[in-house]
Amino acid sequence: MEPDGSGGSEAGSSSETGAFTTESEGGSPSGLAGEQQQLTRTRIRKAAMEVVARRGFDATVQEIADLSGVSPRTIFRHYVSHDRLIAATVKDMFEACGRYPIEGLPGVVDDLEGYLEGLPRTVDDLDSWLESLTATIHARTARIFGEAFWDIHAPIDKGSEALSEVARLRRQYRLRGVGFLAALAWRTAGGTGEPPRDLVLAFALNLSAFTTQALMIDFDQTPAQVGALTCDILKAFVKRTVQAQRAGGGDDGAASRAEGAGV
Repeated sequence: MEPDGSGGSEAGSSSETGAFTTESEGGSPSGLAGEQQQLTRTRIRKAAMEVVARRGFDATVQEIADLSGVSPRTIFRHYVSHDRLIAATVKDMFEACGRYPIEGLPGVVDDLEGYLEGLPRTVDDLDSWLESLTATIHARTARIFGEAFWDIHAPIDKGSEALSEVARLRRQYRLRGVGFLAALAWRTAGGTGEPPRDLVLAFALNLSAFTTQALMIDFDQTPAQVGALTCDILKAFVKRTVQAQRAGGGDDGAASRAEGAGV
C-alpha cells in the first residue's frame, strides 16, 4: 500500500537503522541514474525545508510533494517515514544555518570533535568577526527555521527514534558550537587558558534562536537589529572578562570559572 503523505507513514518494510538514513535499501545507482536520483533528492530537500519552516513538524509529505513536483511515493523511496524526512530536514536546517562564510562557525558534520580541532584558533579582527557572526546567525535563524523553531525545541516524542535524534543533535551542536565560539573570541582577545563559564553562557544566550524569536516577536526587532544588539553585548562581555583576568594576575580565576564549560 502506498504511503498517503500523512505524518508517521512508513514505506514498505524498510528497517530503520539510523535516524538520518535517506537511502532506500539496495544502494545507490551509478551514472545517469545516480545523477537523476541526486537531483530528485535535492528538490525534495529544498521543498522540505521550505514547508517545514512554514508548517513546523505538521508538514505533510503531500505538501512537500506538491512543492517539489515529486510524488509522495518517490519521496518515500528516499525517506522511509515521515519522521525520518522531518529529522533529515532539521539536520539540513542546522547545516544551512552554520554554512560558511561565517569564519570559525562549526558546520554539521559526522565527526564534530575532529572538525572543531581543524578550525582556526583565533580570528584576525575580533570586532568584524563578531559583527558578521551575530548578524548572520540571527538572520539565518529567522529565515531558515521559521515555525519549525517551536517544534525543534519542544519536548520530543520518545517513541520516535528519528525525532529523538533531532533533540540530541540540537544539544550536541549547541553545547560544542557555543563553547568553540566563546573560546575563539577569548583567545583572540588575549585571554589565556579556558574561557570563563559566564563568557560561554553569554555566547549561548546572545546567539540563541530563543533570543532571535523573543526580540522579533515581542519587541518588533528585525534580525539585523537583533544581530547588532547581541554583537555589542558580546564585544563588551569579551573585553570585560579579559580585563578581569589580567587584573587578577593570571588565568587561575578563568580556569576555575571555566569548570563545566565543556570546551
